[in-house]
Formats: sequence, structure tokens, C-alpha cells
Amino acid sequence: MKLSFKIHYFLAVETFLLVSLTGFSYASNCSCGYVDDQGHVWRESIVTDFTKSSGALAALGDDWIVSTDNEPQSGSATANIQYIKANVLEHKSALGIQASAHTAGSSEVHSGEIFTERSDILHGTFRMRAAVPTVPGVVFGEYLIELTISFALCVPHTNTLDCYIGFFSYESDSQEQDIEFLSSDDKSHQHVQYTNQPGTVNGEVDDAYRDVDVGSANFTTYGEHRFDWLKTATKYYYNSNLTATITKNVPTSPSEIVLNVWSNGDPGFSQGPPKSNAVATVEYIKLYFNSTSMDEQKFSQACSKAGHVARCKI
Repeated sequence: MKLSFKIHYFLAVETFLLVSLTGFSYASNCSCGYVDDQGHVWRESIVTDFTKSSGALAALGDDWIVSTDNEPQSGSATANIQYIKANVLEHKSALGIQASAHTAGSSEVHSGEIFTERSDILHGTFRMRAAVPTVPGVVFGEYLIELTISFALCVPHTNTLDCYIGFFSYESDSQEQDIEFLSSDDKSHQHVQYTNQPGTVNGEVDDAYRDVDVGSANFTTYGEHRFDWLKTATKYYYNSNLTATITKNVPTSPSEIVLNVWSNGDPGFSQGPPKSNAVATVEYIKLYFNSTSMDEQKFSQACSKAGHVARCKI
């Protein structure tokens, strides 16, 4: 769930192919695109390795922006969300995204978030390798949102409760795809929520939402969480195994990717706020996608100019 609507301006670069390969070794020429394990071909990529010796913060480069937004909350929430730069940090030789211990009487929970500089992404396969928190009271999520595609992870390393972890894409409240882990859930080590927002009608859950128990999983150890945004469906995976398919409310607008860890104290969702720091740990993010900046004609020209090289397998 993305709690605010952001507009980030993307300055298109006049190139045939924009490919960001941060820290991973791939074929030197992927001008003819990337082919995934389902046979889908994607034209561009952003691949970020947070385990490089140069450090996780350096790996963010120009592809990712650290949020400093303030998100006022309402309803049953007990605190607002304040994203701060200090809550995106080096952690256990990877990237940490943190929701800080809440100070009694404070009206805010200091949280962490990164999002892609690009907001022109339109369909793709989006993957992150991360460990989900054992600490209750936080939300960890991955999301896709119009003008925003998002991943969010929260990996507690203490007995912290009450934060949210998410990985998602986001454009607006009706153009969003979510992977969400609630650390207060009794089975948070194998329970995940998938949603193409909105996931409810008149307050009732509908077919755009899946509540999935992956019985063989242990999300508290590193695993790859993935969603494929196709024209007619969103497919969700854990460690390359399909866990859910949603065909309702599939987004149609260009978006960005977001990763965040947050809590607003809502007893019906994030719970909390956390009493100690809750940190999500991310080893890599791999985005393979099409965009509104690289149309079929430009892509074909780039491939032809490169001599119709073989597609790069992902």
C-alpha cells in the first residue's frame, strides 16, 4: 500500500536503450532485450547489487532516490509516517531499510523508503532478494504504482514489533500492485498479501486480493520475491515458484518501483508502532521492463544496430 501520491519527473535520455547494470555481470550487449523464464521479452533493465564492496548506499547510484516525505495519517492510525534519509543504511553487508523505535508521545514514526528515479515503467518482471522481519508491528512491502513502482522490505534483527514491509508498484490508489508482509502476523515467516489495488469493494475483499500461506517458505531467511506485471494479469512468485495470479485491476499506467519499511500504529494493519528499530535487509533488486520512453521502433533499431545479438537470459 502506498500511502501518498508522488509525482517524480523523468528526464528522458535520447538513447536507443537505457540499461542500468549496477554490480551484476551480464552479457556485454543486451540491445535485443532480456528474455525471462516465461518467455517474455523486456527491453530495459535496472539491476542493483547491494552486496558490492563499494557499499550498499553507493549502489543506489542515480537509479534510486531516498525519500524524505511526510505522510499524515488518519482513521485508526496513531502516528504519522516520516521518511528520513538516515533510515536507509548499510546493514549486514547489504542495504537496510528501517522503521525506528517509536518515542512515546511522538506524533511520527521515522521510516525508510527508496523509489526508482524513473516513473515511465510499463510492464515487466520485478524481483528483490530480501529477508522478512521476525519483529511484529511493521509492514514490509513491494509495490507498483502509477508514476511509481515500489519495493519495501522490513527485516527486524531484534525483538522489535509493529512495522510494515512492502514491495510494490504505485501510480495512484487504483494503479498499484502490492506484495506485503505484516510482521505482527502470527505466521509472518510464510504469510504474504498480494493486491492489485483497490483490493476491496465497499470494505469487502474481492478478487483483486490474495492472502497466501506459502507453507514451505521461511521469509525470515533470504529469498527472491517477484511480481510480473503483464497486460492482462499480475503474477506473483517466491523463489521462482508461482504463488498467485490476479487478473482484476491490473494497472495500465506508467509507474515506478518503491521499497519501504513503515508503521503508523494502526491496530488493524501495521500495529505498533515499533518499540525498537526494525530493519529490512535487501541484497539485490532486479527490474526488467518496458517503458513509455523506449517504443517498439526504437527497440528494433537498437537491436538491428547491434547486429541482432541474442537476447540476454534472466
